[in-house]
Amino acid sequence: MSFPINNGGSNPLDINTNRIPLTLDQSTRTLYNRAITNPSSLTDQERRLITRRPPPEEEDTLCRNACGLSMAELIAKAIDLNGGLTHKETHLLSAGVVPGQPGRLLSEVVRLSQEDRDLTARAMAAATTEDVRAARDIAWRIVSRWTAAELAAAETLSDDDARNIKYGMRVPWQEWGLASSSSSSTMDISSSAMGAGTVDMGCFGLVVFYNLEDARVPDFKKQIEMAVHHGLHYLAHRVKEETFDQFTLYWVAVPGDNLNPSALQNRFSTMLRSHEVPLGLRPDAFLYVDEEALYSRETARPYIWLAEPKSETETETEPKSKPEHDDNTGTGTGVGPEVEAKAGQPLKVDIKHITPALFARLVQRDLEGDAKRKPYRYTSELIMLHAAAGHSRDAQWERDWIWPPPARYM
Repeated sequence: MSFPINNGGSNPLDINTNRIPLTLDQSTRTLYNRAITNPSSLTDQERRLITRRPPPEEEDTLCRNACGLSMAELIAKAIDLNGGLTHKETHLLSAGVVPGQPGRLLSEVVRLSQEDRDLTARAMAAATTEDVRAARDIAWRIVSRWTAAELAAAETLSDDDARNIKYGMRVPWQEWGLASSSSSSTMDISSSAMGAGTVDMGCFGLVVFYNLEDARVPDFKKQIEMAVHHGLHYLAHRVKEETFDQFTLYWVAVPGDNLNPSALQNRFSTMLRSHEVPLGLRPDAFLYVDEEALYSRETARPYIWLAEPKSETETETEPKSKPEHDDNTGTGTGVGPEVEAKAGQPLKVDIKHITPALFARLVQRDLEGDAKRKPYRYTSELIMLHAAAGHSRDAQWERDWIWPPPARYM
């Protein structure tokens, strides 16, 4: 492929950027110098002019529309709490309430001479009030922490991992989870496996069964929860604050001799019938950690098992119906014998993809139309997840049947 060279005409690859130099006029220079030498003489209007803040009413309207608080209330919140801001609130303090303004200001500043650039920066610093400066400093510290968390998450992920997280974030799983978790507040728990008392119902996520007697579980639990943390923080700016607070892995201890798929299916079904599963947790699937999963801790892709409860009508001679393979709707892949043999069996799930990827796929079961599969090609019944896992390979290029494979196979 070749591109035309600019021979006096327009270059199709040239970015249309205004590069005409800017010069501060005399009145602006006078104002800026007064701000530097005598900041207390500035009126609120002059401070806003220098720091590029809109008039109070406009600023408060934009701020309320974005976060529900006026700018004064947002500043007070940042200072009083010394943090505790949402992503949106942090952005409003650090970048301003006018959409796109930082980019426009930068494009203006780079067109100034070095002298005018320095004068502008000094004037803006002098015209910024102490409360605004304090709130912005807090916001920038929060931004630094979020950035560090995103970078730490990125270091744990391959390109395929990152792509799978990006695909999962295109599914409205957060909206589903937050809506389901808001339907009730608390419930009594009497099951001895979970401990007596009350459980906060402002949550959504998955039940996880584990061996009560295995001393290795606590370390693996920390490893799993850190993987979930990284999954949520890789694109932290797109995750709602409530999601960070409410997404839950609900750990349930069981005796080691009951840690097999059939016993766990029965146990989970009993919990559902007895209303022992908090609302907001998926009723159609659960996770569990067994001996094999514990051995995977030291491998390149540690995994956990995903299983589904038996339906009330399901028997050993009457298995769950399989999804119809309809090429027009994208619900089928024409799975082969190896995949068919895995129908109804638990699925290995890479612990890095419990959320958002796996949870998003489970939520799609409750959606309608194209939303049941997009941005993927296929729907998310267990057999279809097995079909996708059949494309997963280990370092020796052998099938490992760990979900998810690269996103292009789903």
